[in-house]
Amino acid sequence: MMRLPTLPSRLPLGDSGLTLRPIDLTDIPSWYRYLAMPHVIEHTSWNLNSADDLRPIITSSNTDDVNSPIRLAILEKSTQTFVGTIGFPIISRINRNAELAYDLHPDYWGKGIASLCSRALVQWAITEAEFVRVQATVLDTNLASARVLQKLGFQQEAYLKKYRIVRGEPRDYLMFAMTN
Repeated sequence: MMRLPTLPSRLPLGDSGLTLRPIDLTDIPSWYRYLAMPHVIEHTSWNLNSADDLRPIITSSNTDDVNSPIRLAILEKSTQTFVGTIGFPIISRINRNAELAYDLHPDYWGKGIASLCSRALVQWAITEAEFVRVQATVLDTNLASARVLQKLGFQQEAYLKKYRIVRGEPRDYLMFAMTN
């Protein structure tokens, strides 16, 4: 089975003042700090009991396994402040597709960061990794995330009834995709 091409050390983020790097265990406190905020996870499927719940997500990411999840930290370039994460938590190399996911600290909401980073990562996935499909699922109440995907050119493909259990309740999702 082919390996995914290595992510470049810097995906093009223009003069945004942001940079991406593989997430690592030192990011756990900063990441958990905002994922523990109820208003941050309200429209997501995050269900964390402690910061330790992030450890397996990080350790399974960015390995040499072709289907290993990819998770990148989004940082302010000048201060190295942790802004959020972006990546592909689900990859199927045999099917040449991946599922996009991102999250941001609320101080950075509404600034175009999710769109900017998603555009760069999806461009890499389609041109370098040769994926034929990048998809994303969002809770039907997550209108901000749906707008990000639409702005990037993702098409809504489905309304998925009771698609995932979120904090004990079956919830409806929207499925978006971009194909090459």
